[in-house]
Amino acid sequence: MKPQELKLQYVQLRAEGKSYDQIAKELSISKSTCTEWERALAAQIDEVKRAKLNELIEAYGMTKEARIRNLGDTLEKIDKALQAADFSQVDIDKLLTLKLKYAEQLKAESLPLTAAKHTEIKDAKDILAAYSDLLNRVRAGEVTTEQAQKEGLLLAQLLKAYDEVEIKAKLDKLEAIVGGRQ
Repeated sequence: MKPQELKLQYVQLRAEGKSYDQIAKELSISKSTCTEWERALAAQIDEVKRAKLNELIEAYGMTKEARIRNLGDTLEKIDKALQAADFSQVDIDKLLTLKLKYAEQLKAESLPLTAAKHTEIKDAKDILAAYSDLLNRVRAGEVTTEQAQKEGLLLAQLLKAYDEVEIKAKLDKLEAIVGGRQ
């Protein structure tokens, strides 16, 4: 087998999670060769892993759209079962509990994302006001946890950048004062 073909096989086997021992035996190469190729081919291995993960996500309907569809379909089935149920024979608590759980999950998946108020951020006070707005929208259930985390992270970065600019300006003033005295 050609060295390039061996390397391609190595990449595939590593992407599948095989150990150096397993790969060395299967490809008839040394463990030190595995170590060298690992360093040289790390980007390719990651790319293959990512591609395999995307295939799994697509194959098992793990996209947000697919999850929403699945939850909606299941909720419809539960609704039909509830409508057709002879309540003297069916454990209604169980069906109602399932309906509530699926309805809550569907709500979380399909929650319309509300944007933050568009305010110009000029200083730390504006950033704190944006944090307050985000907190109020979270409490009102207007944003998902994921959206709140992203907005919070962005606001934290803005606050940090603002602080750095302020500190730099103060240092420049101090340097100007100290420089003027010398």
